[in-house]
Amino acid sequence: MIHQMAPWVPTFIQSTKNNTQPFLPFQLATIDKKGQKPRCRTVVFRDFLFKDKRTNILTFNTDIRSGKIGESFGGNLSNSTPVEACFYFPETMEQYRFSGECFIVSEKQLNVPPELTRRYGILSPSVCGHHKEDLYQYEAELDEEEEARQNNSHSARNSKVQESEPAKTQSNRLLEPTDFQPPTTKEWNMEVRRQWHSISRTSRSQYRKPEPGKPITCETSKQLDKIQRGVDGTSENAGLDNFAVVCLCIEQVDYLNLKGGSGGERAIFSRVTDEHNVNIECWDEEHVCP
Repeated sequence: MIHQMAPWVPTFIQSTKNNTQPFLPFQLATIDKKGQKPRCRTVVFRDFLFKDKRTNILTFNTDIRSGKIGESFGGNLSNSTPVEACFYFPETMEQYRFSGECFIVSEKQLNVPPELTRRYGILSPSVCGHHKEDLYQYEAELDEEEEARQNNSHSARNSKVQESEPAKTQSNRLLEPTDFQPPTTKEWNMEVRRQWHSISRTSRSQYRKPEPGKPITCETSKQLDKIQRGVDGTSENAGLDNFAVVCLCIEQVDYLNLKGGSGGERAIFSRVTDEHNVNIECWDEEHVCP
């Protein structure tokens, strides 16, 4: 079976609901591909991929001009990289350490390597059918942009029918490996747009600022001031080209609850796939001493 919620997801979701802060920051650790040095940053959890908890894939946003792209991905947006992410919830004294790999999706990188979609069973939203209304509302926006670029409305209309039709025909039946269908380029783009529009205007303005790490000069100071006051003369979507969704594909989860009975509890969830069919995913759960 494919597209099944991992056993750690319900517990993690409850932990996020118990979080009283407006944002959920976590620490992301990677290895610098050039210098082989460890790198650790604080980023903000945004959502599950395609707003679908059954993907088991966590996401956060980043600027493709930032240092983490060069350090962790070798400057190549099509690369994936090993990561470890650590969440801590002080109210409930729970910690999650997620180990796996991550990849980037942006308007400049919409071709996710096929081996990644196969390995992690990433389904087209038209097949799994969850929260389509939140994703496909941006389909018309993308079609209009494509039509404007190509000046060929006939081609754009055909493309829309071909990619939207499966969403209307699929049911909520239990999916099997033969149902596997990776997301289309347009669906990846719609996910980028969905997450872009889900963040605040202030957050979107960060992506049209000067390149991160660039020295402060009179010119950059003026630009920053104009953006801060909202008088820089650009639209809210001006920074979309610099915006990216980072997807965390989880291989192992180390869960620790210090408020649990008998002095705490700890469980390790390990992702296991069928060596003959990588689309079949299951999880081993082992309870260990905290």
